[in-house]
Amino acid sequence: MNLNQLRAFHAVAKTGAFSKAAEELFVTEPAVFIQVRCLERYLGFKLLDKFGKDLRPTEVGRMLFDYAEKIFGLVQEANKAIKELQDLKSGELRIGSAKALAQYLMPVVVSSFQDFYPRIKVLLSEGASDELVKGILNHQFELALVARVPYPERINVIPFCRDKVIVVVSPENRLVGKEEVSLAELNEQPVICRDAGSATRFAMWGEFDRLGLKPSALVEAGNTEFIKDMVKKDKGYSFLASICVRNEIKRGELATVHLKGGELTLDIDIIHLKGKTLSPAAATFLNFLKESSEVEDLGETADRIGDRSKTVPVPATPISQAAKKTPAP
Repeated sequence: MNLNQLRAFHAVAKTGAFSKAAEELFVTEPAVFIQVRCLERYLGFKLLDKFGKDLRPTEVGRMLFDYAEKIFGLVQEANKAIKELQDLKSGELRIGSAKALAQYLMPVVVSSFQDFYPRIKVLLSEGASDELVKGILNHQFELALVARVPYPERINVIPFCRDKVIVVVSPENRLVGKEEVSLAELNEQPVICRDAGSATRFAMWGEFDRLGLKPSALVEAGNTEFIKDMVKKDKGYSFLASICVRNEIKRGELATVHLKGGELTLDIDIIHLKGKTLSPAAATFLNFLKESSEVEDLGETADRIGDRSKTVPVPATPISQAAKKTPAP
């Protein structure tokens, strides 16, 4: 069925005249007449009866008119929905985040973003960096913030920020106060590290391998708060991104030691699938992150994003935000 012909019939049935339908559709009266007649020939039914000066739909015409009302109502709804997406008055943003970033950076990021775009629903998933890469490949979410790991070819990478990977110990640890500490000295104590798949563990393991060392004792945990609690009790040391522990260090609950040979760094990337067109919400979020980035310092980036939110009034109506863990692959 030709939708232009259906629209012409719908306009005539609604207005009761070819002339009025032509005015509504911004075409000539003969053009409307031809479209309706073509539709009648295609269907094999007469659709309009003439009563005096008025045209009224036949029984078949009334049935077709009801369907046309629904069809063009849906077209109008679709146009409205697309316009709202263009104006960012609606939309859904599916993003992934590395666990540490989800806990210590994303609350500030999402809160500030929704101050600017309060009608966008944010769905945040967290997981290890390698899980997030798989999530992007499987179209689970559009964007992800990950600590850099080896990426497959299909992943598009946008460098976002850098954070230090620091050695944290208890303030009571015997290594506190030393000018610098070698990895061999650290290896005399248990190391409490993130679970497999995390970028901090990847960086730590790379340093051990470079020096031909293996941890003498190892405690593995997926929960950063558990790791920090163990370190506070002087049960070992850990390699953690500085954004995870900056508050505890300020309060004196944890201490750092300088690693001989220089500090380790963690590159934070924004990733998405190559060739995939981002939704308006995702494209706007990506630009939001780029504008907020202080490339050399993740902590400063978090502070800058937090300061941005102070310039925009918080909406009166709360917007729903779902947070969930990425299921294990």
